[in-house]
Amino acid sequence: MRTSSVFEAGDRVRVLVVDDSVVVRRAITLALEGDPQLEVVGIASSGELALQKVDQLNPDVVTLDVEMPGMNGLETLTELRKRRPSLRIVMLSNFTQGGAEVTMEALSRGADDCAPKSNGGSSIEESVALLRAHLCPKLKQFFRFKTKATQLPSTTSASPQLA
Repeated sequence: MRTSSVFEAGDRVRVLVVDDSVVVRRAITLALEGDPQLEVVGIASSGELALQKVDQLNPDVVTLDVEMPGMNGLETLTELRKRRPSLRIVMLSNFTQGGAEVTMEALSRGADDCAPKSNGGSSIEESVALLRAHLCPKLKQFFRFKTKATQLPSTTSASPQLA
């Protein structure tokens, strides 16, 4: 069972973005860069490259496209689970009629969560905003963030005596 990682104030969750589409990788990167608790540490355009990048970059979480040429997302997920059982993985897909089946397959292979790539944004800015609203919380749900506690000065004076 994977547990939540604890991040100190100012730490950022390291994300690897995996998608075969340049446009989608850019939109996801822009969406995540807008969140101060997330940092995109790398991108990969295929499952094979994702496996190499995970070893090189040691991300905390991976966004993984379901449909890619060569090693698809489900095959990549299976291999990542063998190599890095505690790595957090969120599958991304254009949910179509077969989306429920793909989601169940991804979850059965060890995905931590699934999310849509887009909700039909009419512009890149709208797509980025939708991704930011839906994807960022999904990525951060696996981590706890400590905040700097403000300490009140301790009082050493004796409490007043009642006469």
